[in-house]
Amino acid sequence: MKAVTLLLAVATFAAHANHDEHESHSHGAHEHGHGHLNLVVDGDQLMIELQAPAADLVGFEHAAKSDEEKAQYAKSITRLQQPDTLFRFDPAAGCKLTRQELQAAKEDHDHDHDHDHDHDHDHDKAASGEHEHHHDHDEAGHADMGAMYTYTCATPAKLTGLEATLFGVYPSLEKLSVQGILPTGQTAAELTPSANKLSW
Repeated sequence: MKAVTLLLAVATFAAHANHDEHESHSHGAHEHGHGHLNLVVDGDQLMIELQAPAADLVGFEHAAKSDEEKAQYAKSITRLQQPDTLFRFDPAAGCKLTRQELQAAKEDHDHDHDHDHDHDHDHDKAASGEHEHHHDHDEAGHADMGAMYTYTCATPAKLTGLEATLFGVYPSLEKLSVQGILPTGQTAAELTPSANKLSW
């Protein structure tokens, strides 16, 4: 249970870090090709939370309507249920998946109200920029989805990093922003298809 609390702390920490800069908060939270990875190593437990735009994980962001889209959505859920194809760890650590929880596509509207209040006292240019943001935001849909995985590792001392193999599974994903709480302290990194290994 402690690891869950830590993971929520990482997610909160990441959200606050983004919130300081309104532009990165509004667009960084949902940018096609850009996923987010929160991870916590706590004793023999490793927890990973993956979030990415539905456009990258499924291929579209709207609700599945046709049979073809429903099949595509089902396939993307199956992929998320196979984290062995998304991440790789040192086999010597003996990490086994003990729990997983999928987060279905949900629209990202959580920061609209912040902008309404933050820009009340700003000059006209900022206010007009804020209206453009709303317009773009509504049209884009901004649906994110993801999953949370918990591993129990037989030899946690051998768990010294991970390889993000998910870039091969999701070709449109170009980068993964990582926030983590590790035995050595907090970490932040960015992984890409050509630099997909994180060490600690």
